[in-house]
Parts: sequence; C-alpha cells; structure tokens
Amino acid sequence: MLVNLIRLYFIHITAVAAGILSSYFPGMDIIVALLYLLIIGMEARRAYKLPWWKQGMTALIWQAPGLFFALILITTFDFMGVYEYAIFIIQFWLTPLLGLVSLSGVYLYLDKPIYYYLLICLPFISSLYYLGIASVLYTRASTDFAKHGRISLITRRDS
Repeated sequence: MLVNLIRLYFIHITAVAAGILSSYFPGMDIIVALLYLLIIGMEARRAYKLPWWKQGMTALIWQAPGLFFALILITTFDFMGVYEYAIFIIQFWLTPLLGLVSLSGVYLYLDKPIYYYLLICLPFISSLYYLGIASVLYTRASTDFAKHGRISLITRRDS
C-alpha cells in the first residue's frame, strides 16, 4: 500500500508540473489530462491484488488534500480563513485534470459556474476512478507473463 501511495503521489506531483507547463500551449493541457488518466489507470490496475480495504485506503489517502478542501467547501466550515482559499487549493491539487474541466462549457442557472462544482466533485470522482479500476474492472485479470506470455482478462478453468 505504501509503495502504491508513493507512486501515486509521484505521478500526481509530476502531472501537476506537466499541467502547469502545458497550459501555455493550446490543447496540450487536454492531452496531459488524458495521459494522466491513462497512467493513473495503469497504476490502479497494479493494485488489483490488494485487499479491498487497502485499495480504499490508498484511494482515500491519495486524494486526501482534495477531499479535505472539498469537504470544507461543502460544509462551509471556516477555520482561520481557509474557506476563502479552499477552491484555489483544490484547483492547484487538480491541475492535471484542469484541461478536461475547462471543456465543461455547460451553463447552469446556479450561483456559481459549473467549473466550481466540478472542482468540488473531482477528488471524489478520482478516488472512485482509482477504486473502479483497481477493484471492479480487473478482478479476473491474469498478469503472469512467464506463464501465458500475455495479459489475459479471462482466467483459465481447471478441468
């Protein structure tokens, strides 16, 4: 679990830097966001052998900064003025996905733009994305390369 967390944080911090640098080039931030989702999905696939509670803890701890500030915004809890800065901290935390969030041009008649609500929901969605790939989608995958020579999504039945 610790190795998975270290790898996830390394991927995330590297993607934050890539997201910041790619924002200077039109369209590149969308490519970085899709590449980030692909790499996180590949990392989540490696964790399918972990018990479900370790997968859940990994997803929770990985997105803990985003979840913490999203909960502050949802509950309007203001401790030493952190409520005013929470949306900017979430935006910085989710820099790798800002290219995809910027594609949301839907206008709703709410008090804040849809971008605001997407930023609040994205830590939860990211955790569910990781959990979905780690626990649901690849539970039957066999990755013994020496035995089969390839990845097989169907396990063999012993007859």
